[in-house]
Amino acid sequence: MLIKEGDVWKWRNDPSGSFSVKQVRLDIENASIAANSNDEVFHWNNWAPPKSNYLLWRAIMGKVAAKTELIHRGVRIGDCLCPRCGLSDESPDHLFVSCLWSQSVWWNVLSWVRIPFPLNTFILKDMIGFLKLRQGGGAWKKIIYMIAIGTVWRLWNARNTMAFEGKFIPVATITDQIKEDTFLWLSNRSKIKTTSWEKWRSFDVLDML
Repeated sequence: MLIKEGDVWKWRNDPSGSFSVKQVRLDIENASIAANSNDEVFHWNNWAPPKSNYLLWRAIMGKVAAKTELIHRGVRIGDCLCPRCGLSDESPDHLFVSCLWSQSVWWNVLSWVRIPFPLNTFILKDMIGFLKLRQGGGAWKKIIYMIAIGTVWRLWNARNTMAFEGKFIPVATITDQIKEDTFLWLSNRSKIKTTSWEKWRSFDVLDML
């Protein structure tokens, strides 16, 4: 947390008062553990960028600016309805999981990585928990979790594009963006041997495991 001492802003949880991504990561993990000590779902994935990790953490807690949260904070908006499906209020869980639009994105992503779509899953925490419980080695699990972070990141960006620019991004386009993002993250941020773009598009990751 930032605090002001005189004319200087300092990061309270760091002994030197300086800001660092490492300290933010530790703060998030500690807060997550404190809030969910018996049911831990979020953990930091260093193959994904800090901002996307942070978004997932806040989204799991419901602390993103979906319409229901904006109204809860006293922001006046026209209505609470989801601008994509128009069937339910736009809560964080609706935005990221239960909306037909977001479910379609998840279905495409999970089909790509060959994981069956979990029926009756309408809460983001449950979706992430489901993915973390899949059987597989350490590297495979980390890849799947990174892809889940990328999916949440692109769902949020698509939502904001619709909200602020009035542009609807098709499900197929979002799915392609998730594949592109995660391939770049894996290539630039991980130390494992990465596969080719062609193999990644078909999720042929055997040579990376």
